[in-house]
Amino acid sequence: MRRPADGVAASGCPDGGPTVVVTRGPSRLAPDQQNGRYGVSGVPELLRRFRSAAGLTQEQLAERSGLSVEAIRTLEIGRRRSPRARTVSSLADALELGADDRRRFEAAARHGGESPDGLPAGVTDFVGRAEPVRTLTDLLLRSHGPAEPTSVVISAVTGMGGIGKTTLAIHVGHLVANQFPDGRIYLNLRGEAKPIAALDALSFLLQALRVPPEEVPDELAAATARYRTTIAGRRVLVVLDDAANAEQVAPLIPGTAGSAVVVTSRRLLDQLPGALHLRLDVLSDAEALLLLGEVIGTARVVAEPEAALAVARACGNLPLAVRIAGTRLPAGRPVQELADRLADERTRLGELAAGETGVRTSIALSIHDLRSVPADQGAAAAFGVLALLEPGEFPLRVAAAVLGRTLDDTEEMLDRLVDTHLLEAPALHRYRLHDLVRAVGREGTTAEDRRVVREKVLGCYLAMLWRADELTGESPLSASWRDADWAAEARDLTELDEVVDWLDADRSALVELVRRAARGTAEDRQTAVRLAVGMNAFGRARQRWLEWRDVNRAAATVVDLQSDPVGTALVRFDLGLALGELGDNYSAGADQMAMATEAARQIGSRLFLISALVNLTHLLERADRAKEGFPVVHEAIELIETEPAAAYLGPWARLALGMLHGRIGETERQLESFEAAIVFAKDDPSALRRVHISAATSLRESGRATAAVPLLLAGMDVIRASAMPGLVAEALDELATGYREIGRYPEAVDTYLEALEIALQGELWHREARVRTGLGHTYLALGRRAEAEEQQRLAAVVYAAHEVAVPA
Repeated sequence: MRRPADGVAASGCPDGGPTVVVTRGPSRLAPDQQNGRYGVSGVPELLRRFRSAAGLTQEQLAERSGLSVEAIRTLEIGRRRSPRARTVSSLADALELGADDRRRFEAAARHGGESPDGLPAGVTDFVGRAEPVRTLTDLLLRSHGPAEPTSVVISAVTGMGGIGKTTLAIHVGHLVANQFPDGRIYLNLRGEAKPIAALDALSFLLQALRVPPEEVPDELAAATARYRTTIAGRRVLVVLDDAANAEQVAPLIPGTAGSAVVVTSRRLLDQLPGALHLRLDVLSDAEALLLLGEVIGTARVVAEPEAALAVARACGNLPLAVRIAGTRLPAGRPVQELADRLADERTRLGELAAGETGVRTSIALSIHDLRSVPADQGAAAAFGVLALLEPGEFPLRVAAAVLGRTLDDTEEMLDRLVDTHLLEAPALHRYRLHDLVRAVGREGTTAEDRRVVREKVLGCYLAMLWRADELTGESPLSASWRDADWAAEARDLTELDEVVDWLDADRSALVELVRRAARGTAEDRQTAVRLAVGMNAFGRARQRWLEWRDVNRAAATVVDLQSDPVGTALVRFDLGLALGELGDNYSAGADQMAMATEAARQIGSRLFLISALVNLTHLLERADRAKEGFPVVHEAIELIETEPAAAYLGPWARLALGMLHGRIGETERQLESFEAAIVFAKDDPSALRRVHISAATSLRESGRATAAVPLLLAGMDVIRASAMPGLVAEALDELATGYREIGRYPEAVDTYLEALEIALQGELWHREARVRTGLGHTYLALGRRAEAEEQQRLAAVVYAAHEVAVPA
C-alpha cells in the first residue's frame, strides 16, 4: 500500500443545508452581504466590502492602517488570503469594525487558505479569454448534456509558462462546479520540476476521493484499477495541472463517462487519446490592458493609455509578467515611470518578447526593486535561498531553518515576498513558489549552495522527529544511539501534539526527503537512517504505518550492520512492525524482524533482543511459519525469566506461544498458554486487551469458537476502556465472527454493524472489508441474499484494490 505526497486538494459535494449566522451587534455589511456561501466570506471579499462601506479608497485605508497600498491591493485581489493577525488587527481598527464584523474578518483570515471544494480559489482579476472559456465550458458541460458522451471528457490546455493555463482551468472549473456534485479535484503534477510518478498521483487522487491511505495499492495496475472503480458512476471534475507528458496523465483518466478531466501542460499532449487540445496564446492588447487595470486601477490605465500599453507590450502581454510588473508601480506614481523602467534593455529588451524570458525579466525586476529598498534587502536575499527548496511548497519552520532566522523574522520576510508576488501563501504558515519563479531564483546557484540548503532541511525534519521522541520517552537502545543535539532545533516546542501535528501535515514531504537522502552522499544516507529511526514516536502516535514502512524501506537500503549495528536493529525492527501492522506481507515482516534479532545479538542488548524475538514469533505465526516460531518463542521465554526488566513481555510471549500451538492443532497446550498469558497480564491493561483478542482469534481459527466467544466477552470491558477505536472494532469483528460460527446470527449481525460503524468513522479500510465479508456470510445464512451480495461486493472492492484474496 502507498500514501502520497502533498499537492492535492479535493472535496465531495458540500453539505447543501442552509448556513445561519447570528449577529450580536450592528454590521457594516448589508444583510445579504453578511453570509458567505459557507457562513464566512473570504478576506478579499470582506475587505473590499468593509472598505466600500466605510467610504475609503485603498490609499486612504493604507494611510489609516499604516500598511502599504500594495499590501492592501494584494489582499483585495486575493493574492494573499491568510494575512498575519497584526495586519488584520490594523485593518479592523482603521475600518472601525464592530465586534461581529471584526470576528468575521478574523475568522476569514484564519481560514483563508482553505476551500470548501478541491479547486484552489480563482483569481479575482480574471479578464478576457472569452473564446477559450467558452470552448472549455461547453466541452465540460457536454459531459452531462442531453446526449452524454460514451467516454470521459478530456481537455488538454497547453501553452508556455506563465500564459495562464492554470488560471483558465480553475476559472472554468468554478463556472461548471455545480455540474460535478461528486467532487472537484486539483492536482499539481509538477511536470517542469520533478514530475510526480503516475503511482504517486493515483495515490493522491484516491485519497482525494476519500479512499484511506492504507487502502491505496502499491502497484500501478492495481492503483489504476482502484481509481477507475472508485470514480465510476460519479460526476467528478479532475484538474491535472502542469503535466509532464501523456504517459504521466494516461493512468489518471477515469475509465467511464460522467467525469471530466482538464489537463494543463507546457507540452503538446498529442499522444493523449480522445483529448480536445486547447492552446493558449498571450493576451491581446485589450486583454492585457484590462488585466493591468485590475492590478493598478482602471483609472490609472485610462489616464495614461499609451504608457499602459507600453507596459503591457514590454511584458509580452504575458499574464504573469503583467501582474508582477503592475505590482511594482507604487501608489501615486505615473504609469510612464514603470514603462520607462521596462524599456531599459538591460532588464527587458529582447527578453520580454517571447518565451520564459518574459517571466524571468519580470521577476528580476521585482527582485531588483526589493534590493533597492534597505528594509527589503533581507527578503530579496531570502528569495534566492528559498528557491533552492524542493519541492516548491514548504512550511514556515523549514524556511526559517534554511534562512537561519527566527520564525517571526522569517514570516516578515516571506510576507514581503508574498506582497510582491514572488511567493504564494496557500495556507497559514505554508508557502509556495511558482515553478517559473523558483527557476529564476535558482539561476546562478552552485552545487555547494544546494548542498547547504539540503542539509538544513534534513536537519529541520530530524529535529522535529527526535523532539517527538524526546517528548514521548525514548527507548534505552535509541537513547544510546542518538545525539541529543539532533532535537535541539525543535526544543521551542514543548507539547507532543504540536510536533506530531507538524509532522503529520508534512509527512509526504518527509517520506520523499528520506528517499532522496538514501540516494545521496554518504552523509545524506546516514541522515536517512537517523530520520527513519526517529520516526518511531510519530509513526506510533498517528499510526502512520504506510509512511513508517516507506521511510524504513528507504533506510533499509543503506543501513549497514557492520558499521551501524544499532541503526540496523532499529530500522529492521520498525520495518517489520510496520509490515505486520499493515498486514499486507507478514512473511516479509518476519524476515525483517529476523534481521533485527541478529543485529540485537551483535550489539548485546538483551531487552531489545527479547522484544524482537516476541514480535518475530507473532509474525511467523501469522505468516503460517509456525515450526520456525517455536524455537524463537522458547528462547524469548527463557530470556524473560532471567531478565527482570523484560517481565512486561511475559504475557506477549505466552500469547505468541499459544497461537503457535493453535496453528498446529495442539489445542490443550494452546489453552494452557493463553491462561498463563492472562495471569501474566492481569496488571497490564494493554497486554490484557491484546491477549483476549488474539487468543480468541486463535481459538476460533483452531475450531474452538465456543471457547473463543466467552473469552472475548470477558475482555470487552477492558477493551472498550482503551479509547482506541481501531482496537474496539477489531474485537467486535472477532466477536461477531465467533457468534456467526456458533450459529448466533442475530447477535452476529448487530455486532458486525457496530464494528462497521466504527470502521467507517475511522476510515479503517482493512477492518471495513473484513467486517463486510463477515456480515455478508451472516446475511446469507439468514437467507437475506440481496443484502449478502451487496456486502460481499463492497468488501471485494477493498480486497481487490490490495490484491488480497477475499476470505471464503
